[in-house]
Amino acid sequence: MKHPAAKRNFGHIDIPLQRVHIELTNICEFDCVFCPKERMKRKPGRMDAALAKRLISEVGAESIADKVTFHVMGEPTLHPDLFEILAHAENEGVQVGLTTNGRSLGGEAGRKLLEFGLHQIDVSLQTPDEKSFALRKAKGITFEEYMGGILDFFTAYRKRWPLSRFKFRFLNTTRKPSSLKDSIGDLQVMASSDELRSTFGKWAAIIYDRLGADENSRTEAMKGISRLVWWKWNVIEVYPGVFFETYILSDWGHAFEGGGDIKPAWAGHCFGMRDHFAVLYNGDVTLCCIDFDGATAAGNVKDKTLKGVLSSPEVGKIVDGFKRMKLVHPYCKHCLGSSSLVSWALKPVITVIGLKALKPFFYNQSSVYPPEKTSIK
Repeated sequence: MKHPAAKRNFGHIDIPLQRVHIELTNICEFDCVFCPKERMKRKPGRMDAALAKRLISEVGAESIADKVTFHVMGEPTLHPDLFEILAHAENEGVQVGLTTNGRSLGGEAGRKLLEFGLHQIDVSLQTPDEKSFALRKAKGITFEEYMGGILDFFTAYRKRWPLSRFKFRFLNTTRKPSSLKDSIGDLQVMASSDELRSTFGKWAAIIYDRLGADENSRTEAMKGISRLVWWKWNVIEVYPGVFFETYILSDWGHAFEGGGDIKPAWAGHCFGMRDHFAVLYNGDVTLCCIDFDGATAAGNVKDKTLKGVLSSPEVGKIVDGFKRMKLVHPYCKHCLGSSSLVSWALKPVITVIGLKALKPFFYNQSSVYPPEKTSIK
């Protein structure tokens, strides 16, 4: 996909964005307790393949984003036309990112995926051991089968497509929103720096065994892992093109709380329509990937182009508000709102400062593999 040298406007948004999320389906075979699936009011369904291909073509032709990512709710490998859609993206020269729970990678879907050199595959591993795997409420598969399928696929895919990026995402429950305490209980996942280092160390060792890493490189990598801390958002390159990421437990914009106790935010900062937006399986265009129920639907691409939807006056007001730290849409105010008066007063200031000025301090993107062998520059 070719991009212009400088930002330009596409409707009311500045492009290219980092990614456009396309939700191929909101159906998932897991019932994770940390996911708002059970609170989703949308009916289960799948995007029509023709619509998915038209969206991909428009993203590519207009250079709207660096890549299309199949993600929001649901498991994209369950879509019956996934590989037809991937072939279309390949023909259009559009880079694709696939976010998967990993359940299907050890089966026929994984074997078919080996035919496609995707830009990036994110495996939402989240629960890295047998105890925490209970959070997934998985049916018909044991943790050993789940882990084995993922690792066998990873090994085969890495051998065939060594330049594709592969990311394992791990859940971090060091901060538990009060609304999730009943569903999560006392079960913890990487809830301390020691646990994070231990988990990353074990999984890195597995990766190095699978890829045949030399002993000196392993030793240096393990030293880097031993210095990680839980309170940062860690994105660590543990091998060239292979990443581990800590995913901090979230309440999905207060999805697990009763709406009556949330005080709408008076200001705030959001990356919606600034580095991404999402298209749900029914064609609704939403502001961000956190909006799991389509509350911010700005229009529908079944009867309009993406540019037509993104050119609406309503989107213009929302985007202009984001640029001035002003929240226009009620859902955004609720998502960034607070349950206490003190938090309501301080949270907008903290999010603006934290996401802008302090991001380099709290966001740790680094490599623990020898520098001359990594892809991070």
